[in-house]
Amino acid sequence: MRAPDFREVAEHLTDSQLALALEASGWQKFGGQANLYSRWRPRSDSGDRSNGGLLLPQDRETDDYSDLLSQAVAQAWKLGDERIRAILTRAATLHALGDEMKFHKEVASRKGTIPWSAGEDLHAGAHKSMVVAAKTRKSKAAYYGNSNSFLAKSFLDSVLMGQTEVGSYVITAYAPPDEVFSERKVKPGDTIPLIGRHTGREITLGLVGALEAAREAVDHFKETGSTYSFVENVNRGFCYELTQAVRNLIRDSEGAEVEVELNSAEDLFSGRVAERHKLEFAPSDYAALERAGNMLAATVDPLFVTVLGTVTLLERPKPGNPGVVRLDVLGGTEARKMRVRLKVEHYDMAVDAHRNNLALRISGRQELEGHYYWLYDPQILELVAIAPEASDSTIEQGSQDSLF
Repeated sequence: MRAPDFREVAEHLTDSQLALALEASGWQKFGGQANLYSRWRPRSDSGDRSNGGLLLPQDRETDDYSDLLSQAVAQAWKLGDERIRAILTRAATLHALGDEMKFHKEVASRKGTIPWSAGEDLHAGAHKSMVVAAKTRKSKAAYYGNSNSFLAKSFLDSVLMGQTEVGSYVITAYAPPDEVFSERKVKPGDTIPLIGRHTGREITLGLVGALEAAREAVDHFKETGSTYSFVENVNRGFCYELTQAVRNLIRDSEGAEVEVELNSAEDLFSGRVAERHKLEFAPSDYAALERAGNMLAATVDPLFVTVLGTVTLLERPKPGNPGVVRLDVLGGTEARKMRVRLKVEHYDMAVDAHRNNLALRISGRQELEGHYYWLYDPQILELVAIAPEASDSTIEQGSQDSLF
């Protein structure tokens, strides 16, 4: 086991935490001066006191506190056994990072690699899973859309992505367990709300609860053929977005798993085993998750909206026939992107809008079908001039992605 940077380890712990680690590893405290320092030495396997020990500073106000603590860490590593070394190594790598979430996708590939598209799916599945975990803290819903987005974004902004591991592929994320996230933006001078605040640990546990609900809902459907469990588990965090997340994890794979380990200072330095949760999903779960996703998305009521959007994709099988366009929505609905099937004259107008960097204002019935928002019975009201920086839709005909 390679020695860590002792000064770095000392930056992530206190003298009281190191004392807990020493005690848990069989060290004995002998002598010292209260509130200034304590002295510690390890015991040998035979129970006899071994030679040597360390001085552990206790007064954090002294100028040499950090130096003395670093020296104590070095001595603990030098004189201690594998137990204390494992704790110190963990302190250097995990303690400052927080609760650990691992998203693992098993694919047939060279060790430590993953096909690019499968890797993109894995990243998307991890991202969506953590978004769901945050959103379920504010409310439970079959379909979220853009609801509860502030809480989810605040949480993700504080999550760190760790190093990957050798395997088929593993994405590691670390969430701060003690940081508090608010459901709404708190303006300067506002009183911090007493409710609507959630810790990183609560959100991480929300991920565990939601995935457990997904696992039970899928198992119930596969055993009975009943969709009852899909709706029944909504109050536990099962939702349309989670079905998407898990499908991303298992698509084009031989299986996937999510492992959550809760890391706190007390667990780390007291020697207690960290609380771990592991949820596994198989390719055979995909059809049930797709069925559940379609069912949960259908609970979203159609809305009659007037949207303003820029044309980013156009698709018309034959000239002179109706076509489909995709709008990047600038306003009028919570949907970010929307597909619209247009008559010939309206499609040609959309082509002009795309070429001339104009936006379309369209009214119609908004519905969600699978992954996509659609606007039915559309009526184009007008073309709207927009500033160049208001749109990033300069996509050349022929080089665009498919609408479907």
